[in-house]
Amino acid sequence: MLRIPGSVKRFARAFNGAGHELYIVGGAVRDALLGYPLEDYDFATSATPREVLQLFSHVIPTGIKHGTVTVLFEKHRFEVTTYRVDGNYTDRRRPDQVTYTSSLLEDLQRRDFTINAIALEPLTGTVVDPAGGRDDLKRGVIRTVGPPSDRFSEDALRMIRAVRFHAVLNFDLSSDVIDSMRQLAPLVEQVAPERIASELEKLMGAEFPSRGWEILRTTGLLVRLVPELEEDRSIPIEVFPHLVRTCDCAPRDNPVLRWAALLHDAGKPRCLGEDTRGIHFHGHDEESARMAEEILTRLRFSNDRIRAVTHLVRHHMFGYRSEWSDAAVRRFIARVGEEEVFLLSALRRADSCGKTGRVPRDTDLDELESRVRTMLADSPPLSRGNLAVNGNDLITILGLKPGPLVGIILDELLQTVLEDPKKNDRDALLEIARRFQSQRLNP
Repeated sequence: MLRIPGSVKRFARAFNGAGHELYIVGGAVRDALLGYPLEDYDFATSATPREVLQLFSHVIPTGIKHGTVTVLFEKHRFEVTTYRVDGNYTDRRRPDQVTYTSSLLEDLQRRDFTINAIALEPLTGTVVDPAGGRDDLKRGVIRTVGPPSDRFSEDALRMIRAVRFHAVLNFDLSSDVIDSMRQLAPLVEQVAPERIASELEKLMGAEFPSRGWEILRTTGLLVRLVPELEEDRSIPIEVFPHLVRTCDCAPRDNPVLRWAALLHDAGKPRCLGEDTRGIHFHGHDEESARMAEEILTRLRFSNDRIRAVTHLVRHHMFGYRSEWSDAAVRRFIARVGEEEVFLLSALRRADSCGKTGRVPRDTDLDELESRVRTMLADSPPLSRGNLAVNGNDLITILGLKPGPLVGIILDELLQTVLEDPKKNDRDALLEIARRFQSQRLNP
């Protein structure tokens, strides 16, 4: 019997005491049967939303139109949905109407995959599994409840969810699921970008995201989701396999790095050229960054995520050498960012791993990281904000007018202290600013 927290049992008793059934359903049961710790719970009940509202004093009608409410119970937020039978899915996302039922079995028949159509009674530990989900968990297979064409036609996002489970759980997709995905792939174009992005983000948390991205490609889903990743089909160099291998090699706990790894060379097919030295991809870093911005914007990722991924892609071709002076290292940190130096190093290691299948020892990157850590420990001035003078000082002391000239001088001062941090002194910088103003701007 699975271990159920006391709060969940007390929650169930509140329903049972009023004559209602309550079962844990969905991903929580699936994950518990797989041996993962239970953290989030979804519940199904024979009680109607009105009856749930009468049972508890703090209830939020989060999706009451479709029978779902959120109950605030003992510092928990429990989502509870009334047993229901779904109508047609005109918008291919939600049923046009739902009909409440007193049957748990009818409720489980409307769910997407067999491994998600298992219910657990919290007090007795009884498991209800009409679709054979437990057997599929043991066999490691993703099957739909009923014909895949029905489930995917109702909500096309389920095809991407199937791919996500395939990668995250390391399960196989049944042959009929794959066949239906190929046939119904065009339907994903009707799915909201935000929902697609959410599933792809979860896919990126798999140990090997490549399993999912490769299925997306072979089923015809990828060309409708991220067509840019299909562009290597028109050139003699395979880019996609390297991108997904690099994605696998990037740290699993860092989605920014995973996305940067997937997209870092996306621009190569557009930059393919050839000269006397052979094939080249000049400018592919900038083109890949531009494409990454377009892709992530189209998928409605946050601006912060878009900026972070694009920045890493744009700078992933940096070339460190031991001959770099300390000033050169400081300029590099100033250009890419203190934290980003280490992210770029991780991306470079993943890039190498994507080519060879293993993370090679890179003494240059080791040295760069060591030098950066040593420098950062001394808190050197790396931005305008670290300067001993600011724009107001230049305006009030040097008599400059507010405008672009102030920024130009501040940039000159920053370059000065990046070269020699000891010059970050107020009087010294003001004197340098005076000379710059007189010698270069007023010759």
